[in-house]
Amino acid sequence: MILGFKLPMLITMGGLIIDFELAPASERDLAVGRELLAENDNRIVIGDKAYVSAPTGEELWQYNRIRLLTKTRKNQKKQIPTFVSRIYDAVRQIIETVTSQLNAQFSIETNHAHTLRGLCARLYTKLTAHTLCIHINRLLGVPDYLQIKQLAFPNEHKAPIDS
Repeated sequence: MILGFKLPMLITMGGLIIDFELAPASERDLAVGRELLAENDNRIVIGDKAYVSAPTGEELWQYNRIRLLTKTRKNQKKQIPTFVSRIYDAVRQIIETVTSQLNAQFSIETNHAHTLRGLCARLYTKLTAHTLCIHINRLLGVPDYLQIKQLAFPNEHKAPIDS
């Protein structure tokens, strides 16, 4: 949460943030997610349990060709197979990694903006920096290009200089 706002993001399997929505924290996740996804087309999207809604899934498919997949709640009659649940968990791990990086390396939750415009400017800067780190790692041939801490803080992991 950022100063009374939430930041749902659309993240690729490679950890790249391709879209986001800054919304008041009081808004329901499903409503904000529907708005975010309605601006996109032709995607398969995995959402958390806050996005469980057959009508929303049907609407997104009909108008945007977005297939919204979610883990089922425990009280639902139709449960997903275990192997599918593991895929969801792997995707959630990518999302958690990106969220953790935004907090740890870019201090996205810490903000000194005085206006909404200032908050948006800082937010765009930090999200762009994250994207740039992934791009640089890809250019450098780093196999796990989500490992961005070295780029964000290059002096923290330098070997000591021998005298």
